[in-house]
Amino acid sequence: MQNEVGKTYKCLICGREIEVVKAGKGTIYCCGQPMVLKT
Repeated sequence: MQNEVGKTYKCLICGREIEVVKAGKGTIYCCGQPMVLKT
């Protein structure tokens, strides 16, 4: 998965949100689960 600068991801378990500041490949995890892209 390509992570693009400016995209926001959310953890469905704890509610943490992160914003991508450096593009990269891979899946972002939190609480042992993949984070979901906010729309």
